[in-house]
Amino acid sequence: MVSSREVVISSLSVVSIALIIFDYLMELTLDQALSLVAADGLIVSVLAADLFTRARASGSLPRYLAQNWYEVLALLPMALFYVLETQTVVGALMRSFRLFRMIRFGLVVIRTGRTLKRYSDILRRSNLLYLTSFAAAVVFIGTSAAYLLESDLPDSRIRDWSDAFWWALATVTTVGYGDVVPVSVAGRFVGSVLMITGIAVIGVFISTLGSAILTTPRNTGSSTYEEVKNVVKKKLEMVEKLSDRELEELIELIRILHRLKS
Repeated sequence: MVSSREVVISSLSVVSIALIIFDYLMELTLDQALSLVAADGLIVSVLAADLFTRARASGSLPRYLAQNWYEVLALLPMALFYVLETQTVVGALMRSFRLFRMIRFGLVVIRTGRTLKRYSDILRRSNLLYLTSFAAAVVFIGTSAAYLLESDLPDSRIRDWSDAFWWALATVTTVGYGDVVPVSVAGRFVGSVLMITGIAVIGVFISTLGSAILTTPRNTGSSTYEEVKNVVKKKLEMVEKLSDRELEELIELIRILHRLKS
């Protein structure tokens, strides 16, 4: 079973990639750059807390961090690049060799690798949760792209984040009202990608849901049965310490276990 925390962390990982890509490819205004840096800093803080929690739970924090060194590198915030660029000597040296662009690109690769690994783990356990979080991330990326690409154009209908979100959501869900449309070539390209992605996500969602309905619990729920069984065993071992609410949850788990077995 996939926890809500895993879905949130995975979605934030996707968003962190999008922020770096925008910073890498786009010529941003000061306000846009500050917004991206602030959002990236917040996301990196959450991901760092998650990494530290997992490292402590492993029993050996240094060893876990050493084995997952790429996750540590992926936590480099965008603000670091802007700070380095303000340093006269260091900034000039790194700009002359285009090191800032190389480092940004490397950070995209590292964050993408980490995110793909996390999503592959989730995909093996819950297709529907994966699709839901993926669709939410796509809408967010589409919203950000539309705002950055269209908000400064004089004839654009996308003026703020709410316009961008409305357009991205309508495009991904293939509704497409047509009241808000991109006017730039880049914006239309993003719209095309969102349309194709939305059609694919809806198709996979319907297919997965139909398969879950048509297949009996005995065939599709073997792993779920074992997971629930293990949870019940652990709760039974500490049944004397359980509260009334936890006892009710245990009874409900036993009922679920019985239904999965029958």
